[in-house]
Amino acid sequence: MRLVTRVLATEPKLMADEEAFRSAYLGREYPRPAPVPAALKVAATVSRSTFQGRDVFTVTPRAAGSPWQVLYLHGGGYVDELLPVHWEIILQLVRHIGATVTVPLYPLAPEHDHRVGNDHVAAFYRDLVGRVDPARLVLMGDSAGGGMSLVQAMRARDAGLPLPARVVLFAPWVNVLPVNPQIAAIEPRDPVLAVPGGSLAGRWWAGADDPRDPDISPLFGDLAGLPPIDIFQGTADILWPDSLLIAERIREVGGVVNLYEYDDAIHVFVAATFTPEARAAYAQIAAALDSPQVSIGRGTQVVTNPSVMFSRALATRLVERSTPWINHMGARARVELASRRARLPWP
Repeated sequence: MRLVTRVLATEPKLMADEEAFRSAYLGREYPRPAPVPAALKVAATVSRSTFQGRDVFTVTPRAAGSPWQVLYLHGGGYVDELLPVHWEIILQLVRHIGATVTVPLYPLAPEHDHRVGNDHVAAFYRDLVGRVDPARLVLMGDSAGGGMSLVQAMRARDAGLPLPARVVLFAPWVNVLPVNPQIAAIEPRDPVLAVPGGSLAGRWWAGADDPRDPDISPLFGDLAGLPPIDIFQGTADILWPDSLLIAERIREVGGVVNLYEYDDAIHVFVAATFTPEARAAYAQIAAALDSPQVSIGRGTQVVTNPSVMFSRALATRLVERSTPWINHMGARARVELASRRARLPWP
């Protein structure tokens, strides 16, 4: 993972330039979700339906799976649609947990704000818990989708709805305000996120409301009475300090939270599915759900010798399928990444 972080750091980040970020999103054609990859079609059936006029994907393992249902809310700074890396994460959930994964597409900023987006997902959650067993439901999300997952858990509690059995968060965005004093020290080491573009996306999502509203930044909400929460967080990520803070606040109100920190791991490192860190995270999720390591499609590998050969083929996969922001990498990083061979140490 350290090598991955170093290579990604060789190119500028789009989010570092607020004006470039603004130009890329204002006045755009509304984005479409990435196509379903062939590997996922081998491992699962993927059906597409609509809820209140918006697409919902349901991913069902082809082989005998587990009884678990996952409601997955994708990340992307509240401005990006479902991306190839999100499909990769969903594929690993199918392989490791054998879960049926439901993915509702929610209204994005800057075209919409948090009120529209959260209300849509809340209505979908209410409908879903009427159709599945909440005791076998996991609410899960990455980055912005992680923050939204926490918001939806709090909304369900406040509405008196059945709560999911567990909430699993990958590098959740729990405060759209970059005010944590530790962020400045981490930002130079973060090869993915940057404060200027992130702040703008957060303001778009907040709309006319105070960004400290718990529906926008759950760090400021009532965190009592929630299901057990698992947070998977890399330390080369400007969201790390707020993950530490929200874990502390959950514990202070008597909640159950497990924070898994991965040294030098990038933002949403579980998307780099070939790394031992990502494999360990999926194994930990399976263990938390008390689910056997199932073999679906190409099967699941449980890492016992935590190292991986960083070959040309894996380098190509990183460029094409790792994090959403790798699309902003330049030619120099791609050449370097494809030419290196090294062994990645266990964190």
